[in-house]
Amino acid sequence: MTPTAPQDGSAPSPALTSWRTTTAVRVFALALATGTALSSGVFVQSTPILVVLVMTAAVTSLVEWVTRNRPLHWHVVAEAVAVTALLVATQSTFELGAYLAVPPIAAGVRHGLVTTLNVTLVSVLTVAATVATDPASDTLRRMGETVLWLAIGLGVGLLASLQSRSTRTMAARQAPYATAHQLMERIHRLARSGNLGLDSAALASDLDSAMQRASGCARSTVFVVDPDETLRSLNAGDDAERLATEIGLPEWERTPGAAVVPLRGSQQVLGYCVLVGVPRWTAELDERALEVADEFALRLDTAILFDDIRVLATSEERTRIAREMHDGVAQEIVGLGYIVDEIESMSDHEQTRALASELREEITRLVSEIRFSIFDLRHEVTDGRLSSPLADYAREVSHATGLRVHLSLAESGPPLPPRTATEVLRVAQEAIGNVRKHARAENLWVTLDSDGSSLRLEVADDGIGNAEPRDHHWGLQTMRERAATVGAQLAVTPRHDGGTVVSLRSPTTAPPEGDNAHGHHRATG
Repeated sequence: MTPTAPQDGSAPSPALTSWRTTTAVRVFALALATGTALSSGVFVQSTPILVVLVMTAAVTSLVEWVTRNRPLHWHVVAEAVAVTALLVATQSTFELGAYLAVPPIAAGVRHGLVTTLNVTLVSVLTVAATVATDPASDTLRRMGETVLWLAIGLGVGLLASLQSRSTRTMAARQAPYATAHQLMERIHRLARSGNLGLDSAALASDLDSAMQRASGCARSTVFVVDPDETLRSLNAGDDAERLATEIGLPEWERTPGAAVVPLRGSQQVLGYCVLVGVPRWTAELDERALEVADEFALRLDTAILFDDIRVLATSEERTRIAREMHDGVAQEIVGLGYIVDEIESMSDHEQTRALASELREEITRLVSEIRFSIFDLRHEVTDGRLSSPLADYAREVSHATGLRVHLSLAESGPPLPPRTATEVLRVAQEAIGNVRKHARAENLWVTLDSDGSSLRLEVADDGIGNAEPRDHHWGLQTMRERAATVGAQLAVTPRHDGGTVVSLRSPTTAPPEGDNAHGHHRATG
């Protein structure tokens, strides 16, 4: 039985090759044993034993197939004990003894030198035990025939273990990647089907609804335990920080009507669901709430891991694009600028020099836009806090354009979830970029008010206004999509003294009482 390469042209995996080899060895040994029985004229008498050997070979091959990516040693040892005891006890070592060599050979192919020696030793001990319980006049003959086949199996097994060492080493190295590849294939299929269902905020909202139906609570807040052992809310309300303190309290010290349900993983608690407005907490309600929590726990933990992977992948891709832009198109445009400068300095025609000067200004503008785009791509939120990256971005815009930038940044409470913070930063960047490119403004106001559960972001200017969507320009549409992704609302309205106001608010945020509600204020420019 010769292994064949898959039809897609890729080489078979080391685990599959090992399984094919051991299966071929078993088939060959059964064929040899059958031929020996036929030539000796004892085929009919040996048929029951031969059937048992076929069943043993089939079961062992099936077990090896099921465990091909995580090789186990016990089944080859069990095969060695069963086959040796059967053939020695039935005095069939001459006709069917070829199969005695199979377990050591299979051990050598799949497991290596140590397992081959152990399997051979177990077979020898099984021979001794079987002969001791059934002594006969031909004991020495049976032992001689058995030892001969075991020696053949040991020799071939040792050679196979040496030959297959590189294959086993490769399989061990590839095992983590093979598992990751299978997982990524499944995620890819789910993503293509549109049924991924790995949005942590949406799952937290679904869990909240399920808890309300199961327990009759007014609402619930879902907290997950981050790697630094801090609690992070996925569907925070205004009182998320207070509710987080309920988790560490004994039941009799909690706020009346509040209950804490753990989100249990296989080895640890993944988070908590804090319920409020429970009329009366009973053992039956506790059981129902735990059932709901257990149903959502694994999906929620997977969604959070997927969020982290998505953030890392997005960040790496943005960095790669920024690097390609800097090393590619930006350098080429700068090179064009040098050529235009050369044309302007060498030309004697005034019209040519004027056109070259205009072209040089346009190239300078393009280089400036590309540098801002690279800055946008490389700008990230690292700790869930928006004040620092917003201030850095506004300062860069002020220095490059001469805009007078007024900052009012107030952050308190727990950090925003990484995905929310990133999307809000991208909305701010797009809004500020629109002011820089289109508004012809002199002043830019950036206001941020966040307590970790509610959020208000405003970007205002005193420019020409008229911030309406234009054909083939997707800035406003992109900002609305980003706002919807984090469950916020985006509004673009005229400013009362002229210009435009872009505001983003989470659903729980109350409108501000004034332009500068609270926080610290700075002007840059």
